[in-house]
Amino acid sequence: MLYPRAMGAAFNDLPEALQAFHNVADSTLYRGHVTVSHGSALGRRIAKAGGMPATSGRMPFTFRATRDGEEEIWERNFDGHITRSTQRLLRPGVIAERVGTSEFLMQPQLRGSDLYIPIIGLRGFGLPLPSGVLASCEGVETVTEEGDITFDVHARIRVIGLIVRYQGVLSGPE
Repeated sequence: MLYPRAMGAAFNDLPEALQAFHNVADSTLYRGHVTVSHGSALGRRIAKAGGMPATSGRMPFTFRATRDGEEEIWERNFDGHITRSTQRLLRPGVIAERVGTSEFLMQPQLRGSDLYIPIIGLRGFGLPLPSGVLASCEGVETVTEEGDITFDVHARIRVIGLIVRYQGVLSGPE
């Protein structure tokens, strides 16, 4: 299980719904909706080149996580547009997520009852990119009173601005 290994004892302090969401033993499926937004036309093109949807607005969304040995395959379905990534433990506390030719280095951490996932590094075609490239890139996951999972993920690049932001709610698992 990837996130329990990355977060150590702090994983046990997450709300139960987030523990279940990130404790992938086999394969889990969640359903909900998402709102996607982009910045400039250039930001939209960069998002599309990175495998993200070019369409903005509210849409149906499914999320499936499948364990594959020591890795997890994440499949995000934005109303028919599929974005797949592979996550693995890079080192204690750091998860590497590969999307196409990019690899994001994430450091999941507990903040109150929220799971905060800042991007602490970025690689393109296997090469580290300067830390100043990203203005901000992170994800935040919370749990509603009903037990649904909310998420808010965004990526901003210096000079260009917003590349993509997607936020929504998921129910499950099925």
